[in-house]
Amino acid sequence: MWFLCQRRDAMPRAQWTVDRNTHLSWMKAQHRAGSIVMSGPAPGHGMSMYLIRAQSREAAEAIAASDPFTAAGQ
Repeated sequence: MWFLCQRRDAMPRAQWTVDRNTHLSWMKAQHRAGSIVMSGPAPGHGMSMYLIRAQSREAAEAIAASDPFTAAGQ
């Protein structure tokens, strides 16, 4: 199994183009599928992180890219 910690800058909510509930639905589906084993904010660092379990780096990057926030450039 491959584990990848994905970080992304957190934008101010006023600039979000995707609803937070859409992201949370995606995150819960990934947790149920076993693709994301841990997730959460990094307080004081202005970013969020999640740990992805996949068979390869490419597969982990594809999971990260499917996050609605990532796809929206958030």
